[in-house]
Amino acid sequence: MFSTIVIGFDASPQAHDALALTQALAGPATEIVVCCVHPPEISDDPISEESLAVQAHERLKEARARLGDRPNTRYEVRGAFSAGAGLHDETERSAADLLVVGSSHRGAIGRVIPGSVTRQVLHAAPCAVAVAPAGLRDHPPELRRIGIAFTDQPESAQALQRAAQIARDHQAKLTVLTVVDITGVADGWASAWIYPDVRDDMHEAAKDAGTRALAGLEGVDATLEVIDGLTAQELVLASGRLDLLVMGSRGYGPLRRALVGTVAGRVAEAAACPVLITPRAASASASLADDPGGGEQAGAAVPPAGRG
Repeated sequence: MFSTIVIGFDASPQAHDALALTQALAGPATEIVVCCVHPPEISDDPISEESLAVQAHERLKEARARLGDRPNTRYEVRGAFSAGAGLHDETERSAADLLVVGSSHRGAIGRVIPGSVTRQVLHAAPCAVAVAPAGLRDHPPELRRIGIAFTDQPESAQALQRAAQIARDHQAKLTVLTVVDITGVADGWASAWIYPDVRDDMHEAAKDAGTRALAGLEGVDATLEVIDGLTAQELVLASGRLDLLVMGSRGYGPLRRALVGTVAGRVAEAAACPVLITPRAASASASLADDPGGGEQAGAAVPPAGRG
């Protein structure tokens, strides 16, 4: 289980979506920190500053009503020049291992469309970040079907362990999803399908890597799916049959920070289920010199070497 979860809450419908996801992810011993960030008062009027803080405390009353007398729960108000900065600060102060936010109010029901605050939070977050899709407050997830976007890269291995732990905690089924991306394999061509041998080798390499990953998991009901297609598109389609999709951060950026790459960003913008993005662990740093963009294709199989 997560030890400490910080949730960004401003009493909006999206904040209640995030609260529903937090309740689903938190265990009995998890500390929940509900944080409302207000803009700082740039004038010298202390009354105005106090008024902003009072309004923030008023918003937190809705979270208090929903969480009731739950133990291990704190409510914090922070002033910051951006909501993302305030939530990052609270996350670091609380030594949280998960930060939960809602999506944009402009998104379709059941879809994750990150708004400006969500994008602020996703950028170099100090811990894993979970984004709740619109309308989740009305249909709280039971977390019975967990998916992990897997590729044979260090940041993906870290995400796999997190996904497996969530599956164990909730007695859920885990689906390891590896997409054999058909683009960008052959110079000057849009697709690898004209090279059956290359396609087959990629598929087998992805299957072998996924099988090895499954062998290292204990105490979890896990299956492997190797899918041919466009990575982001296939992961978004898969999200429609999942209760949670876990992804790793891209393979560069600050250590232990979640820096969302192209594929992860696209998936987060269109997923039909909550998306949890893990930060890059220090153990992933050794691969950066050889492959600084390794995490860009999160969940995409890496082409095998030596053919041609």
